[in-house]
Amino acid sequence: MNLEFSEEQQLLTNMVEKFTANCYGDNQRHEYLKSDQGFSTENWQLMAETGILSIPFSESYGGLGGSAEDLASVMQPLGKAVAVEPVLSGVTLAGNFLNRAGTESQKSVWIPKIISGESQLALAHIEIAARYDLSHIGVRYDSDNQISGRKTFVLGAGAADGFIVSAIANGTETGDEDEIRFFLVENDAPGLIRRNYRLVDGSVACELEFQNVMGAPMLGSFKDLLAAISLTKIAACAEMIGLMEIAFESTLEHLKTREQFGRPLSSMQALQHRLADAYLDLELCRSHLIKLAALEESDPTFEKTISGSKAFISKRAVALAEEAVQLHGGMGITDELIVGHAMKRILLLSTLFGDVDAEMRRYS
Repeated sequence: MNLEFSEEQQLLTNMVEKFTANCYGDNQRHEYLKSDQGFSTENWQLMAETGILSIPFSESYGGLGGSAEDLASVMQPLGKAVAVEPVLSGVTLAGNFLNRAGTESQKSVWIPKIISGESQLALAHIEIAARYDLSHIGVRYDSDNQISGRKTFVLGAGAADGFIVSAIANGTETGDEDEIRFFLVENDAPGLIRRNYRLVDGSVACELEFQNVMGAPMLGSFKDLLAAISLTKIAACAEMIGLMEIAFESTLEHLKTREQFGRPLSSMQALQHRLADAYLDLELCRSHLIKLAALEESDPTFEKTISGSKAFISKRAVALAEEAVQLHGGMGITDELIVGHAMKRILLLSTLFGDVDAEMRRYS
């Protein structure tokens, strides 16, 4: 098995690293988060121009038709920069689902706009009563395709121009996967009420209330959603590894320069052991990501393997981030240091579509 990125994938990684080096200097991340949408629209356009937003889309719509490995080669350096652009939610999740499940007219209209950075979509699937049960849908639609109900935890909502909404027909029992349908709803649709709020990492999500909102039916099924979510989990794992890298490297540098009792903290054996354990966890997580990126969707263990690896990576990413913050002391959670921001992002990603316990139940 080839354990290295291909030449094309390395070029993607280098491109993202160059982007983050130019756009994520001192305090720039804080300024991006302060905006209403939670990121820089100028940066988003720059990502579109470099082709980053086109990776998961079919070549027939102007995309690159990229693989999970291609996506991982992009998400890992974005994680290392603790970047705030909604690539995970807007492109990998909502965009990828549209690519799989949209009608021909929906894809021909929306995908070129997403690739060019002109428009964004967000997936509205999670409901408060569902917890991590992805088949639990309470939002309803009638024979006229009018939608009623509420959705929460809609990621990447800060600049969303439209929403992909899951619903079941009136009179249908909640939990029946075969009865779940999907609709495209415009941001300004009559009867749609939107409430934005901030997540733990500072990004913008929203709650949506539908009061007889007209939706455009999509072709996709619940299986298409699971496939898009599985790809998103792989991307989230890649991002978490990038976050682990920056947390580890920042902590190592801190221990080399911080002195106590007349010598650097890095010379103390107990701290060396803790860093060695953290490094081991990071390398083990890299191995899991290599396995995930090489998976084929046709593999019968595809979803199960992703759940198991996400549980493994999430648990160790949270532990490494907490260790990094603790070794920095009280200043580890201040806005001035990146380790606190990395930890907050890891906390969000580690529970995306399922925390460690939920993913292990799916795996078992």
